[in-house]
Amino acid sequence: MDNNVKGNAESLQTSANRFEGTYLQWLKEELTGWDRFPWWLFGLGVGFQAATLILNPINWISVLSFVGIFFGMFCTVAMGAGGYNKQGERVASHAINGLLGAISVVAYVIINLNAHHWWSVLDQMVFFFLIDLPLLINWRTWGQGKNNVIKGLNVKQWVAVVITILAAWGGLYYVGIILQDSNPLWDALALAIGAVASWLCFRRYSTTYTLWLVSDAVNVALWFVALQEGYSQAALPMLFMTLFYTATALLGKVNWRPSKN
Repeated sequence: MDNNVKGNAESLQTSANRFEGTYLQWLKEELTGWDRFPWWLFGLGVGFQAATLILNPINWISVLSFVGIFFGMFCTVAMGAGGYNKQGERVASHAINGLLGAISVVAYVIINLNAHHWWSVLDQMVFFFLIDLPLLINWRTWGQGKNNVIKGLNVKQWVAVVITILAAWGGLYYVGIILQDSNPLWDALALAIGAVASWLCFRRYSTTYTLWLVSDAVNVALWFVALQEGYSQAALPMLFMTLFYTATALLGKVNWRPSKN
């Protein structure tokens, strides 16, 4: 009898943690309850990108950059946006990745291929498979139950993260030279940090935003060099995008904190 009661209780809990509407209804719910500042930040970013598009020669790469950056900014600002759910409970983020995030990944992959940033292409694929794809599959239960527990790293884990990044950077740099990456030094570091950050985000560690802050700084250097050397027409909007991502990473670092037991 007790087992039946327990089973029924677990069944009800699973049902309560599962969104039963359509994907569009889920997106609508995720877009409500935000704090005001993330919306202001997103509006500022879109406004700058629109001005950049209009004031410069318009072609397929500039349009693709605008579309990719629009959805990329939308997803990242949502990931770090605090606010409240429909129950009035405080939440650390609002997930709208999945389909929308995949759109930005496709655009970023093409842009980085055009710029010969081979490791940034791989970085985008890692982000897709660790963050966007799981959300596409599990959107009905995303951020519920164990998926909603945010963890922190201890000292040993931090040391392991740093060693992993440095080792990966060294290996990727020399391979990047062989593959004639247009900027192997910064591009290799962008992948080394970004891949680890995506993995930590997949495992729901708050440390991911610390690494994304560092990754954003690296990407600023990467696209600043691209702008200076003129080998990518998307350099200016991508440079601004990385600065925008820095702001959203700071926002996420404030809102994503280890859960209290």
